[in-house]
Amino acid sequence: MTAADIKKYSRRVRRRRLLRRALLLLLLLLALFLLIDRNFRPLVFSLAEARSAAMASQVLSGALAEATQDGVTYEDLMNVKMDQNGQVALLSANTMAMNRLATRAGDAALRRLNNMSSERVTVPLGAVLGTTLFSGSGPGVPVSIVPIGSIFTDFATEFEACGINQTRHKVYLQVTANIRIVIPTGAKTTQVSANMLVAESIIVGRVPEGFVGYDLTEEELNMVP
Repeated sequence: MTAADIKKYSRRVRRRRLLRRALLLLLLLLALFLLIDRNFRPLVFSLAEARSAAMASQVLSGALAEATQDGVTYEDLMNVKMDQNGQVALLSANTMAMNRLATRAGDAALRRLNNMSSERVTVPLGAVLGTTLFSGSGPGVPVSIVPIGSIFTDFATEFEACGINQTRHKVYLQVTANIRIVIPTGAKTTQVSANMLVAESIIVGRVPEGFVGYDLTEEELNMVP
């Protein structure tokens, strides 16, 4: 074997060694990335979900405020029928007025969520360490918030005893949205809701001849007609 052949063989051996080392380094980096991703992804998702849910709740609350900015009264939503003695005999919902209010709230929520989805949200990678020292450090993990499906609106009522012969009737409007949280290594769907007291009234009854103190449960209060 000549000297040239020996040099050529040595170069091939060195190239093979470098290739094996590079391949080994690549595999180690890949294993390290998978290990970090497996351990840190749930924490990143948790932080991203908390931040996204807080932002979405603010957006939905803003939508509720926008839907009621012209003012909503108790008489707009509820029909009150009195008996011959001037006492409340029947409460019934004004379905058409409620539907109009719910539609306004749903449209406002959808528009605001779509606008929010174009904003860039980041979670500092140092925050997943759980220490105050590194909470704002490290590269930012981009988070996308995408509204999916429809916006759901609903009304809820609550009766609350506020005196011997008085009951406070509250009407709440609730809006719920499904949002998808997307980070570079995955996605997750969560549900966000917001509610607002839109109207209330005091229902006054006859003053009883006697009174015995008793704390009504929520179920008993909601049985009041």
